[in-house]
Amino acid sequence: MNETVIATGSAPWIPVPHLMELVRADSYPPEHLTTAAFGLVSDARGHLLLTHVNLPGRCWDVPGGHTDPGEDARQAAAREIAEETGFPVPAEVLMLLGWQRFTLHRRPPASYPYPFPVSYALMFTTRTEHAGPPVEPPPDSECGPAGWVTPAQVRQQCATCTWLPFLDTLHEVV
Repeated sequence: MNETVIATGSAPWIPVPHLMELVRADSYPPEHLTTAAFGLVSDARGHLLLTHVNLPGRCWDVPGGHTDPGEDARQAAAREIAEETGFPVPAEVLMLLGWQRFTLHRRPPASYPYPFPVSYALMFTTRTEHAGPPVEPPPDSECGPAGWVTPAQVRQQCATCTWLPFLDTLHEVV
């Protein structure tokens, strides 16, 4: 099991003191502590698939979200990519890139929906053989436009996204 912490910080949505670690890993953390999954999908030109999340406080981001009951993280990432961008990705082509580990230093309010004291959000990746195939979220999606964005544009549009350090590790995997 290889694990390398590539960045540390905090997440603005966590209401108590905590540590967020971005970990490059080749193995999964405990499934019962995994709450979300995301997909860093790149095309043949090295552009990344982003979606605009139409929720308060959100903007351009990689597709992803919470795991559903009975769904493993890789299945969740594939489902979220399709739901938020209209781009179908079979779960079996997604490779584990790593995860975000959230360690809370104090018990959160009762309304906090994640495990205490540790939870994980997994990051998956894949590369399509084509140069940015057309994408469009389904009409019932919580997301607006989606598109293929250059790494420089990703750094600009997603400058505050907690997953951004994973962008530099993509070349190691795909």
